[in-house]
Amino acid sequence: MKSAELRRAFLEYFRGEGHVILPSSSLVPNDPTLLFTSAGMVQFKDIFWGKVPPRYPRVTTCQKCFRTTDLERVGTTPYHHTFFEMLGNFSFGDYFKEGAIALAWRFLTRELGLPKERLWVSVYEEDEEAYAIWRDGIGLPPERIVRLSKDQNWWGPVGNSGPCGPDTEIYWDWGDPPCGPDCKPSCDCGKFSEVWNLVFMQYDAQPDGTLKELAKKNIDTGMGLERMSAVLQGVRSNFATDLFQPILEELGRLLPSPLEVPRGPTPEPYPPLVLADHIRAVVFLVADGVLPDSEESRGSVLRKVFLRMFRHADRLGIPGPALLRLVEPVVATLGGVYPEIVERRALVERVILAEAEVFRRRKEALDRLLARLPAGTRVVSGEVAFTWYDTHGIPRDFIEAEAQEHGLSVDWDGFERELQAQRARSRHTVAYDTVGVTSADAVAARPTKFVGYHTLVAETALEAILDEAGRPQAVLSAGAEGHLGFPETPFYAEAGGQIADTGWVENLSRPGRAEVLDVQKGPHGTLHKVRVLEGEFRPGDRCRLLVDEPRRKAIQRAHTATHLLHAALRQVLGEHVIQAGSWVGPEELRFDFTHFAPLAPEELARVEELAFAAVLRDLELRIEELPLEEAKRRGAIAHFEEEYRGKERVRVVQVPGVSMELCGGTHVSRTGEIGPLVILSEESVAAGTRRIRALVGERARRYLAELRAERRKLAALLEAPEGEVLAKAEKVLAELSGLRKESERLREELALLRARELAARAEEVNGTKLLGAVVEGDPEAVKALADRLAELLGRSVVVLGTAHAGRGFLVAKVLGVEKVSAGDLVKAGAQVLGGSGGGRPTFAQGGGPKAENLPQAVAAALARARSSLAAA
Repeated sequence: MKSAELRRAFLEYFRGEGHVILPSSSLVPNDPTLLFTSAGMVQFKDIFWGKVPPRYPRVTTCQKCFRTTDLERVGTTPYHHTFFEMLGNFSFGDYFKEGAIALAWRFLTRELGLPKERLWVSVYEEDEEAYAIWRDGIGLPPERIVRLSKDQNWWGPVGNSGPCGPDTEIYWDWGDPPCGPDCKPSCDCGKFSEVWNLVFMQYDAQPDGTLKELAKKNIDTGMGLERMSAVLQGVRSNFATDLFQPILEELGRLLPSPLEVPRGPTPEPYPPLVLADHIRAVVFLVADGVLPDSEESRGSVLRKVFLRMFRHADRLGIPGPALLRLVEPVVATLGGVYPEIVERRALVERVILAEAEVFRRRKEALDRLLARLPAGTRVVSGEVAFTWYDTHGIPRDFIEAEAQEHGLSVDWDGFERELQAQRARSRHTVAYDTVGVTSADAVAARPTKFVGYHTLVAETALEAILDEAGRPQAVLSAGAEGHLGFPETPFYAEAGGQIADTGWVENLSRPGRAEVLDVQKGPHGTLHKVRVLEGEFRPGDRCRLLVDEPRRKAIQRAHTATHLLHAALRQVLGEHVIQAGSWVGPEELRFDFTHFAPLAPEELARVEELAFAAVLRDLELRIEELPLEEAKRRGAIAHFEEEYRGKERVRVVQVPGVSMELCGGTHVSRTGEIGPLVILSEESVAAGTRRIRALVGERARRYLAELRAERRKLAALLEAPEGEVLAKAEKVLAELSGLRKESERLREELALLRARELAARAEEVNGTKLLGAVVEGDPEAVKALADRLAELLGRSVVVLGTAHAGRGFLVAKVLGVEKVSAGDLVKAGAQVLGGSGGGRPTFAQGGGPKAENLPQAVAAALARARSSLAAA
């Protein structure tokens, strides 16, 4: 049975048993505690945990999964994988042990037709109920029911408490002779292959270790599609199934000799199996929006997979870009089930090419660094490894892998000491961060209420004054700087990439006026950094807070523009684009986003066009507060979801028909308020992260006006109408290029004439042409002239001198004369110049500060040459 037939048969069987077929969820789970979807139950975790009610009592899925727990074992066994498919059926408070076991048994023996006598099971050693069902209900002989410990037949809880319970596992017997008297399903001899695990979520584990029966018991089962396909196709390795054979066949075309799939474990990873596994993981992770990066995140895990894949390709002599050929068999095999890998194939291939280049550069750099190690080195010191990591940007995993390749170990303890020392140094350079307030008495413990979405002026009481060191003060007088705390404020504190408002505070209780320089959030509220311009301030004073309105509006224009740019980038480049950071100032912005390659000029132009189109439509923004899940159901994008998780309500900023994002910043009311929008540049800021810089509003207008003025100046200089500046410039440049070529040709002719003129002055000594002269030109031109003269003269000795930058320069060229050394000639001449020189017997150069002695220096060199020739 083919794998596709098995997948379809499983789902249809359970549909017939009252289950609803649900699609696979993404490899990126909607759960901040998990990096990846590693099992079929992940998308139902909140149901199992009792957080949400189930929509259906019975469901079945084929879930794509990704794990790296056994990454280093991939390629050493027939069944370890990073990416795999998990067939599963789930019951939420419906059937339990008896139903789950009966359903599984019928599917295996009736639907798939597996011989009953080849099936074994294991149960938790204390689960008498499951044992009895297998023995009495199914009729399985007791000798094929194995009781195993909690380590092998128990699931959960995740952490110290939560749902858990025993499980039962079903094994296929390959028919090999027993490895010994105790040979059974827990044995690693290869006789048995686990094909299905049925988890009985029966208990709620308490923090004290006790177990309570769950009111509603659940079933979670998992059958590895790859393993069961191997059983049905009669092969001992998952890699020999139709899921992997097309990949390995294409890989074989890249190799000089045929490859074979090992039937059993190998002591070292077998590179073809590593590539066949990892290419599937790469295709699916990228298609689900994971891009490689160097941070501790999903992207760093993907980069580790890339590193391992390219390393093993390198061992086979396959260049990284050639692995693009393995994408087609993955898409052909699984694209019909998972259309996202078809839709995002181009993205996958671009990421592979980009990562292949990253691998090549890093490997070449590290190979050079390794070559510089002292001879006999066996251990790379922690200091050296950290320098490679910190200065040269080579990841730790890369260093470790390449060091092993060269038979070296690394002092990682020393590396950690260097890393901690650097972090300690970094802590001494701390930016302004609410001046380290820790006293609960200094500022009210409740958060400061922000009223600046709807007003830029507010009257309120001054609650606290802090000095620059964060100490409470009774008064802040004219000329002093400090920090003021209020129960509410219209000033936006720096957050989410948007810079803080500035403005003024007026004292209504006594004479006093202060300029607000910065606003930051702290653990006890919002602090306003101020400079008192006149009068004084005391706690309890009634104050009027006034935000600098033109500046705020300029910032708002830029902030809303980032949303438009983000939407445009996703439309042009794909949904893998995610905001990775931003800086929003007055009519100026930087926007960082995930992408793996520079934008083509036409892509950047299209992004600007789409963003500005939304400005021209003058769309009214819709801003509302919603529960997080409701916001996400509506399609709101949460770039940094951990900032919002746990909040009852979140702020949703929508540009109708363009974008919808969770955002706490301030925005324009209508997109038309943004005005002109101009992208200045696009560049890389880190691996997998790009940055756009842009201007909006008045600053964009001024920028365009400056460009227009420059264009007018160019038109005047080129004596052309403004509309024809480019054509005229191209024409002028073409003419200039032609003149340069003609000038170069004339220079060549002149140099040849000059060389022939000099060559005619050569004397002959014992069959060797001897020529010396002081000429004009820089050292490089004189070297070229010496070469040309030697070519004209044949067997010859040429000595030339020139004055350059206040020094005398000497060059000697010897062609076909073994008895004369150019180095000796230059040394003799350079002494006359008050300097030194040397080189090869056929070519040498030197010089000295006494440029006025050049004729004598050339003469001295020629005299040495004559002496050598006469002796010959």
